[in-house]
Amino acid sequence: MERKPEPHDLLVALLLVQSLLERRSEAYFQPFGLTGAQFNILNLLGYRKGRMDQAELVDLLLVGKSSISIVLNRMVRDELIKREEHPKDRRQVVLILTQKGRALWHKISPRYEREVQKVFGSLPAKRRQPFVDDLERLYGALKRNSNETSFSTLRETLQPPAFTA
Repeated sequence: MERKPEPHDLLVALLLVQSLLERRSEAYFQPFGLTGAQFNILNLLGYRKGRMDQAELVDLLLVGKSSISIVLNRMVRDELIKREEHPKDRRQVVLILTQKGRALWHKISPRYEREVQKVFGSLPAKRRQPFVDDLERLYGALKRNSNETSFSTLRETLQPPAFTA
């Protein structure tokens, strides 16, 4: 008789999946001279008409906030993005996708989406909503137990912005 997974088993399973996703992501983006974090930034900017407040971007990123300025500095150096003063608040910065950054995003994004479909499309459509429901429960529990100050839910974070190429 197969034993039922315990909470720790779920943690280990998620960590294994997350580790494999990170390794696969880095291997995928490396030939383009990018990291997964850099692609996430290009992707967010690309879906938001090429500009976004830096503070908003930091809230949406899938990387640690402590390393974000290093990543952004490298992207500015590589002319993938540029920084401008916020028109209403000089203390804030607006990030803008450069022509070079947009071209790279357009090159990578369709291939990336196909790869995502290959992997995550393996989960049957009827199981996707219950899967997201379970992840939402875990996300909420983690936020409650870590004194997280952000109030967004997992579903709010997943809401895709309107695509504008």
